[in-house]
Amino acid sequence: MYIPRALIVAFLAPVCTSALATPNTVKRSAAAEVENGKFIVDRQAEFANHQSWTFDGSGIPEGLKVSTYPVNDQRGFYAENAVVRNGYLELIQSAGPDFPYRGGEVVTSVKNIKYASVRTVAILTDTYGTCNGMFFYQSNTQETDIEWLSDPNNLSNQGTRKLWLTNQDTNGDGKTYLAIDPPANPTTTEHEYRIDWTEGRVAWFVDGEQVWETNKDVPSVPGPWIWNNWSNGDIGWSAGPPTQDAVFKVRSIDMYYNTA
Repeated sequence: MYIPRALIVAFLAPVCTSALATPNTVKRSAAAEVENGKFIVDRQAEFANHQSWTFDGSGIPEGLKVSTYPVNDQRGFYAENAVVRNGYLELIQSAGPDFPYRGGEVVTSVKNIKYASVRTVAILTDTYGTCNGMFFYQSNTQETDIEWLSDPNNLSNQGTRKLWLTNQDTNGDGKTYLAIDPPANPTTTEHEYRIDWTEGRVAWFVDGEQVWETNKDVPSVPGPWIWNNWSNGDIGWSAGPPTQDAVFKVRSIDMYYNTA
């Protein structure tokens, strides 16, 4: 998933997108208002359902499932790489270098989400060589995501660690994306990362403040929401694998959503 600099520059000012300043204060998004049994987010979007998860127990809470499957012969997701402890869901990318690289992933039990406002409070991975993902995924052409590349020296980050906000290509003309600076101390401090996906529009928020929105390459089919931590050794994207276990720590997830 290496993205050449020229393409990054080209997408920074698409016709139908707008970039806002990255927030520098730590806060949370307001809870949805409840009206006539519906959840109203920012007076702009209406959702029929609400689920939230915290990780104060010892097991994966109901409504989330741990992934256990091979991506290919070089990497996969394993049950022991998604654990709950010390108040967090820990998604672990195990240290390399032997194949298969072992990552951690959870996915919603609801597989027919169509439009949502999803807020994830997390501490991102500091150890070099992984990708942390928070995203909707139905296929490679129906995906909207927030991704963190922990290695500043991969060919996408080009020396500075970034948050990558992406709608994958739906129509063959290239994906829509923006790389932004992370909030302060993202690998030691909890921050809220949010995606609002509605019909024809995706907006991204950090600590309750909108940082970008677009109406290009917006997903239009139902699917699940996913959180993961992985490496495939690609110097253009995740780099790695890490030389020690790398942990993506999720404190809580709050999801307003519709189904189809």
